[in-house]
Amino acid sequence: MNVDPAMAQSPRLANRPVRLSREVAVAVTSEIITGNFTPGTTLPPEPALCATFGVSRPVIREAIKLVEQNGLVRVRAGEGTTVLPREGWNLLDPDVLRIAMETEQSRTLRDDVINMRAELEISMMRRAAPKLTDAHYAAMDELLEVIDTSRDSDTLHNADREFHAVLYRASGNEIARTIVLLLIAETRSVSYLGVPTPEEFGVANRAHRRIVALLKQGRVDEAAAALGQHITTQWMVDRSHC
Repeated sequence: MNVDPAMAQSPRLANRPVRLSREVAVAVTSEIITGNFTPGTTLPPEPALCATFGVSRPVIREAIKLVEQNGLVRVRAGEGTTVLPREGWNLLDPDVLRIAMETEQSRTLRDDVINMRAELEISMMRRAAPKLTDAHYAAMDELLEVIDTSRDSDTLHNADREFHAVLYRASGNEIARTIVLLLIAETRSVSYLGVPTPEEFGVANRAHRRIVALLKQGRVDEAAAALGQHITTQWMVDRSHC
């Protein structure tokens, strides 16, 4: 297989002093996910990859190990590095998930990610509901006030994240919390999703206030439905033209 011109030697890669192997791994991962290297084919040999990226063999070997750990390739002596089918990819790796979401035209993966986030957050909220104290509600109310009064993007983002985190912590479900935080981080880095505008945060905050009001009234089922609608409504917006 010929090396794609897009993978020609990059000064950005060649000149970075730290974690070159990860940079190369991300580049190779992107080539596989975008289809430049298809399942069943083999990657170029080490000397060709060294020339492409302007790095040493140890860097290439470490990079390929990282790609292999994520299920994109299989390395076998005498066979080279074979590209594997998508079914085996680790889509919970941040780089794999981000690149796959950016690349996919149908946005099916985007929808799956957002729906999973909604399901996990609803599960955590149900688990947290009986444990919520006056202190939890006071913290949420304070964060809602910040979102209503601020116009600064970072402040809004942090307050929104912390609002949801109050429920995560109260649930005590560390696995769900870890997965949700990964999904949030990577969806925010996808170009067509991006970060909501201050106006969108305002709309979202009205949903936040409804969720909190329902929880305070013990109407957990309605709060769960409102939370699911809030997440899918906010994150299924295409902001690529904004």
